[in-house]
Amino acid sequence: MVGFNSNDFTILIVDDVPKNIQVLGSILRPLGYNVEFATNGKQAIQWVKEHTFDLVLLDIMMPEISGFEVCEEIRKIEAYRDIPVIFLTAKTDSESVVRGFELGAQDYVTKPFEANELLARVKTQLQLKHSKTLLGETNKWLEKEVALRTTELMAAKKELEELDQVKTEFLNLLNHELRTPLNGILGSLSILQGFELPDEIGQFLQMLDVSAKRLERFSYKALDISAIRAKGKDALFLKKNDFVNILQEVQAELSESAKNKSISINVVCFQDSIPISADKVKIQNTITYIVENAIRFSDPGSVVHVISRVGNQQMNCSVKDQGAGFSEYALRQLFKPFSNTRDHVDANAGLSLYYAKLVVDAHGGTISVDRNQPRGSMINITLPLFG
Repeated sequence: MVGFNSNDFTILIVDDVPKNIQVLGSILRPLGYNVEFATNGKQAIQWVKEHTFDLVLLDIMMPEISGFEVCEEIRKIEAYRDIPVIFLTAKTDSESVVRGFELGAQDYVTKPFEANELLARVKTQLQLKHSKTLLGETNKWLEKEVALRTTELMAAKKELEELDQVKTEFLNLLNHELRTPLNGILGSLSILQGFELPDEIGQFLQMLDVSAKRLERFSYKALDISAIRAKGKDALFLKKNDFVNILQEVQAELSESAKNKSISINVVCFQDSIPISADKVKIQNTITYIVENAIRFSDPGSVVHVISRVGNQQMNCSVKDQGAGFSEYALRQLFKPFSNTRDHVDANAGLSLYYAKLVVDAHGGTISVDRNQPRGSMINITLPLFG
């Protein structure tokens, strides 16, 4: 056994017959065991109170105090509750053996002693004691390590909470610092576009307007993504909303861009009203981005179908386009930021489905992408119903 060395163990022999002590010593000492002895029960009890032993060989039949009584007294000492005790007895009746085990003995050896049997029983008990000691030390080490790691994790958790607070404050500041100048720019552009200006100036203002609106949309999208990643569901402003109304607003918002590409948006709702518990702005943005992508990827003259219904205690919505569809690679990458689809060099497009997944997941819903047979793609969304 690794780590087991007989020289490390001290054995106390307790017997009122000197000859027995001599025989036991002659068997144990040559193997390296340290041996001490006591010739009566009182002396044995005094020895164990003053010294540390790894095993006790204890004769049962002794005058004044029997081995049974000595064993009882030894077990009352805290340090000796688990120290192995082997009874030495000339008796082989089962009653004495059973009583010895009941008093806490681990084994027994009958007289006259057979050297190999004695050594085997002693070694077995010492090996068990050695293993228990190692296990106890390992457990103490593990407890210390767990306590240390727990302290470190608590400190890391506190630091993360502080960083999260800083991040939240930064996002709020960034939100204000981005939106305020963008609102000023867009407002100024709107006023300028109301004047009669030379064509070149008008085209220039139109380019500025498109770029500013693109930056505005990207900043809002990025800020929402950061907030949801930091807070999860806590970043949502949940209340009862009608999903049918949301679809109608999305259709109205995108009607001009669809018309410019000769694409029709066909909205079909199988219920007049579909109540959901949602952050309206984020869910409407989600549907808008998905339908925008469908328009972007569709061929002119095609139709984008938006179909919603209630089933299985949830709202189900599918957005189907008739474009070229996504490749196998693109299907695996769609919900990653800046996914590498054919048109996703555009940062807004690259974040759209990533944004959609974060929002839908935060609402406790699901989002998936399938092929729309025979041509195109289909994005499916489920959201919990209100109540």
